[in-house]
Amino acid sequence: MSSPPDIEVLVVGAGPVGCWVAAELCAAGVRVMVVEARENRAAWSRGFVVHPRTLEIFDSRGAAAPMLAASRRLPTWHFAMGASRLDFSVLPTSFPHILLQPQAQTEETLEEHLNRCGGEVLRGRRVVDVRQQADRVVATVRHNGAEQSVGARFVVGCDGAHSTVRETAGIGFSGTPDTLLSPAALVELKDPPPPERYLQGNEQGLLFVIPLPDGRFVVSTIDHAVMTDLSKPWTAEMVRESLIRITGTDYGLGEVERVSTIGNSALQADRYRDGRVLLAGDAAHVHFPMGGQGMNLGIQDAHNLAWRLIAAVRSERDGGSPDTVNELLDGYEAERRPAGERVLEDVHAQMGLVAATGADGAALRIRFEALLAEHPAVNLQYARRLSGIAVRYPTAQDGDGDDTENITDARLGARVPDLLLERDGAPPVRLYELLREIGPGRFVRLTVGGPADGADGAEDDPEDDAAVVTATAVTGPAWALRDRWDTPGSVLIRPDGHVAEARTW
Repeated sequence: MSSPPDIEVLVVGAGPVGCWVAAELCAAGVRVMVVEARENRAAWSRGFVVHPRTLEIFDSRGAAAPMLAASRRLPTWHFAMGASRLDFSVLPTSFPHILLQPQAQTEETLEEHLNRCGGEVLRGRRVVDVRQQADRVVATVRHNGAEQSVGARFVVGCDGAHSTVRETAGIGFSGTPDTLLSPAALVELKDPPPPERYLQGNEQGLLFVIPLPDGRFVVSTIDHAVMTDLSKPWTAEMVRESLIRITGTDYGLGEVERVSTIGNSALQADRYRDGRVLLAGDAAHVHFPMGGQGMNLGIQDAHNLAWRLIAAVRSERDGGSPDTVNELLDGYEAERRPAGERVLEDVHAQMGLVAATGADGAALRIRFEALLAEHPAVNLQYARRLSGIAVRYPTAQDGDGDDTENITDARLGARVPDLLLERDGAPPVRLYELLREIGPGRFVRLTVGGPADGADGAEDDPEDDAAVVTATAVTGPAWALRDRWDTPGSVLIRPDGHVAEARTW
C-alpha cells in the first residue's frame, strides 16, 4: 500500500470560496496547498454584495471585523431590481444588512485570513489535469512552463465557471444557456444620478448603479431593445446608448475603464463530488449576478464542505472506514446541491421579472413591487431567502419531512444565530465569540438552563469531540428568543453552525 501524500487537500482557485475552505482546513491542522492560475489578485469585481449569513459565517471565525469597518452597510436590498426593497433590518441576525464592497476587496480580506490561519496562495500555478487513484488524486500543475505532479488525498475545485477540475473529472455542467446579455461597466460619471435613482426602470429597461469608494461607478442595464442580441459583446458606446435609451441621459459618462458582458445562463454541476474530487462556488454553479447571491452561495458551499473534509482527513489518518468518508462527503452534495438549485430558481424568477418587455412587463413589475410593499410577511420571506439565513438542512429528527414539512422543532437543521449567553459568575458572552475560540471542525453541545437529570450525559453525546458550552439563559434582542432558542434544553451544533439535534426538558 502506498504511503499517504504529503498534501492532504489541494484547493484549486484562490477566490473567496477557495480561500475560505482552505482557511478552515488550515486552522484545523489539515495540510493544504492552494494554487491559483492568476499571478495577481483580480482588480475587477463583478460581485459587490456580502449577505447576512455570509457575515455570520465570517464572524464565527473572527473574519468579519475588517469588512464591517471598511464597507457600506445597507439595511434594504432589491429583488429583481425593483423599487420596493426587501427589508433586511427585521431579519433575526446580528447583521440585519448587506455589505456593499467590491468582491476584489473581499478576496483580499479572506486571503489575509487564510494567511493568519497558516495557509498561503501559490500564484501562477495552473492545474491542467486531475487523475484519481485509489487513495489519492494526482494533479498536474503547470508553473513557469514546467509541469509538476501534486498528490493529495482530496482535490477541491474552486476554479470558476470554466473549471479545469470539473472538466477533467468528467463532471457535466447542465442548465439553461444565455438568452440575453447585460453590461457591467466601470465608469466615471460627471453628473451621476442621486442615490435614490441608483436603481430605476421603465418600459425601455432597467438601470442599476453602484458607487465605488474611489468615486467611480459600476453601471449595469437590462436594455429591452438590445438584450437578446447575443452576436457581440457590449462596448463603451453601447453602454452610453443604453443609458440614454433607458433614462434619457448618459449622466455625463466619462472614461469607461472596462466593460464586462454578462449572460443569464444558469448552470449547475451534475454532481458536486466524484470520488476524491469535490466542487464548490462557481465551479459548481453559475447564474446571472442578480441579487449578489453567487459568492455568498459559494461561501456556504465552502463552510459546509470544510468540516466534512476535516473529518474525512482525520478518519483516513486514523485508518477509519471508507464508508465513514463516503457518508461525510456524500452529505455535502446532498445538502448543497439543493441549496444551489433554489438559488438558480430564485434568479430565474428575478430574470423573468426584469426581462419582461413593454407595457405588460412594466405592469408585472409594478404589481410585484406592490406585493412586497403591502405584505410584510412576503417581504420577510424573500429577505430571508436572499440573505442566506433561511437555509435549512434535513436532520435525523425530521422524520419523513423535508425542509418545510413535519418539522418537530424550528431549530433543527437551521443555522444557530449569535445568541447572547449568560453563565454563572461570568459576563454575558456571544455564542459566535465562543465558536471562534473552539475553531473549525468541532461540534458544539450548547446547553441552556443547566443539564436536566439524566438528560444530557457524555455517554449520550454522539460526538466524542464535541465542545461543551453551558449557559444559564439566553438573552439579547427579541429574535434571539424566537424559535425556542431560550428554551431549557440542548442543541448539538455542527461545525458549520447548523443544528444537528435539539432536545428540551
